[in-house]
Amino acid sequence: MTSGADERRDLWSRYWATGIPHSCGTTYEATYGGAIGTFWREAFSTLAPVDRVLDIATGNAALPRLLLSARPQLPAACDAVDAAAVDPDWLRQLEPQQRQRLHVHGGVRAESLPFADGVFSLVISQYGIEYTDWPVAIAEALRVLAPRGRIRILAHHAESRPVMLAGHEIEHTDWLLQHDGLVDLAAGMIEPMARSASAQGRASLATDAAANQLRQRFNDVQTALAARLTTAQCPDVLHEVRDWVAQVFRLATTGGVAAGTQALDQIRRGLVDSRLRLTDLRRHALDEVTVRQFCAAIGQGGLHTTAVPLSDQGHLLGWAVCAEPMN
Repeated sequence: MTSGADERRDLWSRYWATGIPHSCGTTYEATYGGAIGTFWREAFSTLAPVDRVLDIATGNAALPRLLLSARPQLPAACDAVDAAAVDPDWLRQLEPQQRQRLHVHGGVRAESLPFADGVFSLVISQYGIEYTDWPVAIAEALRVLAPRGRIRILAHHAESRPVMLAGHEIEHTDWLLQHDGLVDLAAGMIEPMARSASAQGRASLATDAAANQLRQRFNDVQTALAARLTTAQCPDVLHEVRDWVAQVFRLATTGGVAAGTQALDQIRRGLVDSRLRLTDLRRHALDEVTVRQFCAAIGQGGLHTTAVPLSDQGHLLGWAVCAEPMN
């Protein structure tokens, strides 16, 4: 595995370790609704009891969770793989009968699946397989696909709303992290905020020209943030960081400089990780030329393959890829 692949694995391992259900954030419930939920429920509706399902790039296993919810009495088994270190907490809450249906394998690359040939009746992936070396990953998916098996994929579309919003969030993140931006100035404010917890500290701040100048600069960037919010698309990260910084300052007044600094460092690391994930998303989204190549690769397995845009409430969400036996 290359250094870049190692970094991506670690990046996504940290993301899934937060317990987030899926990569759509708070847009959908844990088991999805809307057009995405409909797409997958239709895919699962024809499964037979003896069938076996493979979910590629599963993350915190949102699609297997949806499968269990949509077909709770179906004994069909599901294996789910991800290159990241994944261990979804929700699995431990399942009843034993459902738990034995699902096997999540972390640290498994889509390009090298640890399964025998021709064992899965349905291979699925959502916002995942396109991140891989997908010609190799598709060849592997076809290898493990059973005769007359099916493939269903929801892949990022280069012109979709998630890709567009990712671009806006990257811009906001760069603004927050820039030199002398909100995060930098908040770091400088931690010591004065810690001092302000005592009467003696407040008295010293009254005559501290440097601290007062820093406070003015911080207030100015807060004003700029408020102005940015009035026109921002995808403003969530701006709201979140503003609230987090306020929490850091409260922590500094009770826990001191070290506690405040540690908390702000976590915020900074989280923003850097988020930017990398969003950049990864935009880089691997499929345009019309690439999705045709993607479908052609699946078609090499003798499957009739189509890719159509999937939208919900007027928003383009991705490519819905369906591959069926020829006859």
